[in-house]
Amino acid sequence: MRLRAERHDAPWRAWKGLALVALLALAAACAPPGGSDEPTAGDGGGDDAAAEEGDIVVASAMPLTGPYASDGEEMKQGLELAIEEINADDGLLGRQVVLRTCDVAALEVDTIQACAERLLGEDPHAVITGYDDSGVNTLAFGQGDMPYLHAVTMLAAIEPVMEDPETYGNVFQYDPSDIDYGTDSAERLPGLAEELGVDVENNRTIAVVTTDYSYNAVGAEKFVEDMEAQGFETVVNETTSFGVEEWGPIISRITQAEPAIISFWNLDPSDAARFITQLRRATQDSGLDSLVYMQYTPSIPEFLELAGDSAEGVLWSTVIGVNDSAVPQSDIDDYTERFREAVGNEPQSNYGYVIRDAFDIWVKAVEEAGCAECFDEVIANIRETDHAGFSGRFEFTSPEEGQFAKQGDDLIPTIWSQVQDGENVRILPESVAEGSPEAPPWMP
Repeated sequence: MRLRAERHDAPWRAWKGLALVALLALAAACAPPGGSDEPTAGDGGGDDAAAEEGDIVVASAMPLTGPYASDGEEMKQGLELAIEEINADDGLLGRQVVLRTCDVAALEVDTIQACAERLLGEDPHAVITGYDDSGVNTLAFGQGDMPYLHAVTMLAAIEPVMEDPETYGNVFQYDPSDIDYGTDSAERLPGLAEELGVDVENNRTIAVVTTDYSYNAVGAEKFVEDMEAQGFETVVNETTSFGVEEWGPIISRITQAEPAIISFWNLDPSDAARFITQLRRATQDSGLDSLVYMQYTPSIPEFLELAGDSAEGVLWSTVIGVNDSAVPQSDIDDYTERFREAVGNEPQSNYGYVIRDAFDIWVKAVEEAGCAECFDEVIANIRETDHAGFSGRFEFTSPEEGQFAKQGDDLIPTIWSQVQDGENVRILPESVAEGSPEAPPWMP
């Protein structure tokens, strides 16, 4: 395992023993089907033979089981397709690329730590994933010399880089921070509410339902702060854990308060589906003169499957998504067709696309460096990235600022969608919109 000597006293060592215990339980999940140790592009097993034979190893931790498995499966499929295509074209610098994966399941801390121990032991040339979070990913995967690219979208993931750029300067978050959800939603929602017929001039109230998970809580707190700065009053502010089955008491408080905007910050698609289904049921007779906004979660395919017709009209946003602001739509369509031919269906979420952006950024940096093992040069090249991808144009902030992708309509735009006729339709910004916002069916 290639680790910097000065990192041996880093915070992650405090939980190494726990990680090793969890690792034993995860061994089967991280091994290839059938128990084979032969390295192949796209499996999670193998020994060190690949590196000895000159292959280039990409490692990835992703949620392949649990509530986020559909996202994780598309992350894996996106990397597999990228590797298949580059290997078919003489490989990377004339060498074949192989993939090692590990399942972080429901994003539990112990599981993530164990996957880091497992995958760093493979001596990878890069760690690339969509998300593998819980706020420990940078401490866990940032221990190696190799570049680590992720889209965890958490302030907790970039803070270690800001605080110790010398140690964690190999960690790149290829999307903006979770705090941008709060800033952007506070900027957009009042205008959307007025456009769709909500009387925000006379009803300047909001309801906030969030979790104790940092990804949700940080954005929700910023949303409240920015909305109250605009003169809105927070009439409901509830924090829950994941796995709420009965939303009735919170919904009752919301319907009694009649807020202009209901915001829901919960990453679990089952929780989100239950909430909107029970809210629609509770207001089916009286109607609801409010907008409902959700942070990211409706992009997870299970949400639409579980919520069905109840999801109609829900607004949501993502700080990284597919758009044609930087590449022609024809390029996106071509990739979509290649993905469909390889997998059997088109990508159902953003991650079939955005992980390809991360892979391509790394490949370009390796090609410019002329070697995969010269990590300092590869990292320096990633740091200077100006890459046009499926998510927009990528530029990174400095390590002292957290080394994450810059947000902006001409960079990585925050994309707003609304559930319309059972599908997610992009409505903002205008440069990437494919439809217009519509009044939700629950409005009287």
